[in-house]
Amino acid sequence: MQKVVRDIGLFAVAPVVILGALVAWMFAATTASCTNGITAQLASPDDQFKAVVFVRSCNNAPGFSSNISILAKDGMLADGPGNLFVTEGHPEQLGIKITWQSIDKERLQLNVASQNRGALIQADPVWSANANITATYQLGTLPVQSGQ
Repeated sequence: MQKVVRDIGLFAVAPVVILGALVAWMFAATTASCTNGITAQLASPDDQFKAVVFVRSCNNAPGFSSNISILAKDGMLADGPGNLFVTEGHPEQLGIKITWQSIDKERLQLNVASQNRGALIQADPVWSANANITATYQLGTLPVQSGQ
């Protein structure tokens, strides 16, 4: 009797375990795994915000993207693309430089410049979380090939 129960348990449990492992493996293989690496950060003149330049790479896409996010002074970089600027290419390859400028007591401007140009994905003129923070862009004229 014990052998029958053991055999039934083996035949009932083993397929469930194998199926669960297969589903977990398929989910892991199809989920985009991306990483962000900070290359520069600069505090705003009023010390309430910071601009973060970072490189983003994903296992299912070739190459890198350069990203810029504006965060609260103590904010943490989210696991996602930039909230202000995204372009193809590595920030060091593009030569991205950022500077802050106080427009007046309430308004700030982030100036973004690069020596080279990647394929532009996003370049917002106003930060969506605070309309008093704007951005200007002077991007280089030399194109950079994606994935280099």
